[in-house]
Amino acid sequence: MNRPLKIGLVITAVLLGDLVIFGAIGSYVLGRESYSFDDNDLPRHLAGRWDWSNRAHPCGDSAHVITFSPDRRTMTIAMPPHPPRDSGWSATYDLLSLEPSRLRGAIRGEKRLTKGGKPVVWDLVMAGPNEYRWHRTDWPANSYTIGVLRCGADSTSGD
Repeated sequence: MNRPLKIGLVITAVLLGDLVIFGAIGSYVLGRESYSFDDNDLPRHLAGRWDWSNRAHPCGDSAHVITFSPDRRTMTIAMPPHPPRDSGWSATYDLLSLEPSRLRGAIRGEKRLTKGGKPVVWDLVMAGPNEYRWHRTDWPANSYTIGVLRCGADSTSGD
């Protein structure tokens, strides 16, 4: 076998080996980023009160409530009003996909745009039984917001 062919084969073997190693690491990392419930009923487990993990007094007046339409085509996130200082808010997401560990939704009336000029689309990804994180579809693959925690649940609960 001539020398250039041997060098080419060695380079190919090294690159394929690296590809397998990085693929395995990537699968491990990505697989750990999401959590699925045993019954695969994400809307049932998401319905309820949640709050951002960085709040000084989590699940107080900054908590929001997640609900789903009966046909599970929309999800609404609402913060109840806390007069007199705020009137509350709500956002309805048209669900584009629903998987055991994540959902993808487009906010009705979304004003934020991607660099391509399209309204942003959001992935809600379960990080554990009592925590989810947001990912914008135009963000890098492993970029997420801080966690959002279930109100009134301990970290070992399955619901």
